[in-house]
Amino acid sequence: MAALRLRHVSLLLVLAIGSRGCESKIDTNNIHSSAEASSPPGPARMPRPVAFSNTTPIPNHYIVQYHDGVEAAARAAHLNSVHAAAVVNPGGAYRGVIKHINIGSGFSAFHGELPPEQVQQLRDDNLIKRVEQDAVIRLAAPVHQSKHVETHRRAKPKLDSGSVSAAAAGGLYGNIRTVETPGSWGQARISHRDRGVSSYVYEPRDDTTVYIIDSGIRLTHSEFINGDSDGPSRAVWGHNFIENNDSEDDEAGHGTHVAGTIGGLHYGVAVKTRLVALKVFDGNSEGTWSGVIQAVEWACNDTVARNASGLSVINMSLGGGVMQSVNEAVSNAVQHYNVTVVVAAGNEDQDVANVSPASSNYTISVAAIDDSDTRPYWSNFGEGVTVFAPGDSITSAWNAADDATAVLSGTSMASPHVAGLAAYFMGLYGPLTPDQVRKLVVNKATVGLVTDPGPNSPNLIAFNGNPAELSQS
Repeated sequence: MAALRLRHVSLLLVLAIGSRGCESKIDTNNIHSSAEASSPPGPARMPRPVAFSNTTPIPNHYIVQYHDGVEAAARAAHLNSVHAAAVVNPGGAYRGVIKHINIGSGFSAFHGELPPEQVQQLRDDNLIKRVEQDAVIRLAAPVHQSKHVETHRRAKPKLDSGSVSAAAAGGLYGNIRTVETPGSWGQARISHRDRGVSSYVYEPRDDTTVYIIDSGIRLTHSEFINGDSDGPSRAVWGHNFIENNDSEDDEAGHGTHVAGTIGGLHYGVAVKTRLVALKVFDGNSEGTWSGVIQAVEWACNDTVARNASGLSVINMSLGGGVMQSVNEAVSNAVQHYNVTVVVAAGNEDQDVANVSPASSNYTISVAAIDDSDTRPYWSNFGEGVTVFAPGDSITSAWNAADDATAVLSGTSMASPHVAGLAAYFMGLYGPLTPDQVRKLVVNKATVGLVTDPGPNSPNLIAFNGNPAELSQS
C-alpha cells in the first residue's frame, strides 16, 4: 500500500492534546508516544490534518457507476466487455474490472484498473452515470497509544436517584443504570442536559449491531467481553477489504478506539451492542475509497442475511473531499437496507458540504465539542451537520493489549458516540428506520449550549434523554 500513497484523505482523528491547555491529556506515566507526536511548544493547538486540496489520485484506478435502471443482463455484458478490453490493452498491464459492487437497486458500480482511452470511452457511455478516480485514504496524524493500562472496573450499576420506576416510565425501563464514574466524560455528557456531571445514566439493551468501517477491532479486548474473562466477545470479525493484506488484527488502533466508544463495557454508549469489524485501513493507516464502498456493501448484505433491518448501524469515522460515488453508496444503504449511517463531520474547520461521506443528505453527520461544550477549532461545521457530540480527549480501548486504552481527539471520536446512541435507541424501541433514528437524535438533543458552533450549524448536543425521561417522538 505504501506505493499507493498518492491521494491522502484523512481518517477524522487528531492528536490527544487539549485545545485549551498546554499539556497533553494523555497519562504520560502509561503512554508510549511515537517520536513525531511530541507536544509543540507554546499554547497547545491540535495539528491540522492534511488538507484535501493537496490530494492526488491513484493512477489508472477508477470507480465506475452505472445509471439507475440498467438491467442486470446489460450490466453483466458491459462488465465483461470492459474487462476484456482492459486486459488486452497493448499500452500496459491493466487488471480491468477488479470488483463489481451492488448496494440496492440504486447503486451498481465497479472498481477497475483501466487504460486512459477506455476511461474516456466510459465517460461517454450511455450506461455510465459517473467515473471517479479512486484514492488512497490515510490517517493524517500520528496516534498516541497507551501501554497496558489496567481497565478500571465500573461501580456496580444502580437505580439513578433521579429516575422514575419502570412502571411510571410506561414499562420501557426495567433496568435503568447509573455509572457514577464512567470511563469517558463523553458518556456522562450525552446522558445529562448540563455539562460537568460525572455519571452515565442509561438502559442497557441488546439485539443491535454496529458495523465499524475502520482499521479493524482488537476482538479480544476486555471492553468487548461481557461477564467473566472467558465469556464471548461482542466484537466479531467481518471482512478485510485491503488488497495484499490478510490480517484480521487492528494494526492501527483507531478502529478499536471507535468500537470502545460505541459499545465498550466501560467506555461505550451502547454496552450490549454487537460490533462488527470491517477493515479498510492497514498498519500504515492506509486504505482506498473503493475498499470503503465495498465495506458498505458487505454491511448491507449482512443486515439482510441476519434479518436485521432497522437494527443495524454503520459508523464511518473517516472522510475526504467530496466523492459522489461514496455519498451515493451510503445513501443507498440508508434507503434500500434500512441501515442508519453515522459519519464524522471532519477536522478541517470547514463546511461539511465539502466532505464525503458527511455531505450526504442521508447520513447523520457528527461534529465535535470539548468538555466545555465548545466546538474545537478543527471541527467542521455547517448546515449539513446533524448534531454535536463529545470529541475532544476521549478515553477508549486501544489495540496494544486486551486492557489498553488511549486518549484521542477528533470528529472520529464524536461520531461513535452517536452511532452508539443510534443503536441504543434501536434497543429501546425495536427496529427503527434511519429517519426515525435521525428524528430521535435531533428531537432529544440539548439545544443552544454549543459555543461557536460555526456558520449555519445546528446548536444541538447529542442526548440519550436520560432513560427515565425518554419517550419516542
